[in-house]
Amino acid sequence: MKLIFLIISIAVYLLVTAIVIHSTHGRISRERYWKIEIIMIGGFASYWFFTIFILSFYYWMHVLQTLLFVIGIIGSFIFMYKYWQLQILRLHDLNKSGWYCLLDFIPFYNIYDFFVMNIKKRSIMLNEFDETIDYFSFFEKNKLLQNKKLITKDGVDFYVNGIKFEYKNFNGHVQYEVSKMSLENDKALEEYCMKNLQQTENAPGYAGEYRISFLDEGNLFEKLKNDLHGIVIDDGFITINEVPFFVRENYLQYEIVYKTKDSSRIKNFSQVEELQDYSCQSLTKAQLLSLIKQGA
Repeated sequence: MKLIFLIISIAVYLLVTAIVIHSTHGRISRERYWKIEIIMIGGFASYWFFTIFILSFYYWMHVLQTLLFVIGIIGSFIFMYKYWQLQILRLHDLNKSGWYCLLDFIPFYNIYDFFVMNIKKRSIMLNEFDETIDYFSFFEKNKLLQNKKLITKDGVDFYVNGIKFEYKNFNGHVQYEVSKMSLENDKALEEYCMKNLQQTENAPGYAGEYRISFLDEGNLFEKLKNDLHGIVIDDGFITINEVPFFVRENYLQYEIVYKTKDSSRIKNFSQVEELQDYSCQSLTKAQLLSLIKQGA
């Protein structure tokens, strides 16, 4: 019976771990990790200290006791989940999988891991766990797309404000196909394409979806970029004022990563971290908006 209970417990724990790892994306810098960790642990400890004080000396306040205890239990689960995510983000920053958190169950290794998580610096500026912010949503929400379009390169395909221009090659005859339905969601882009691009006969696409084709003479991407004042995103790097930089979230802040050779063209909002050929700064949202507005 005990063995079955142990097996079930391990299985549930592994399942929960997988869910937390799957839902945790990005990374967190060492310095940001320190600040968030102190705030989380300090806030959690303070709440329970206050609650225990109330429970111990004001036992006659039954309703308040119950309320504080229930909030504490719910808060404890939320705290454990968020703290778990924090550890995984820091592992990502060290270029390690979130599954390494399971090693903390090994005696003495957890002590070693505590010092590693809090002391060791990142060894690589960009890694497989990096994810950019959603550039289109960020620009749209902050009204940065007035008279401009975000153009994202994806191999031979590309996207304009999230609308896919899909490369097609028919025996040397090159054209780009676009979903008519998706194009209609951006009236300004639709109007531009219909007036300025050479259109082929409309054709049904996947699952009966109607698609529009535009002929390509080898410079369609460049034409759209120039005519639409496009801000280009290539492999996660967004080019502002001819300087490509990578924008990622850093737990309620942002980090920008750019080539060190371009440092003289980027304003220093915070201390600059240099690693290999890249430089990195941690920015608030206001600072990031200021950087983009200056260049865009």
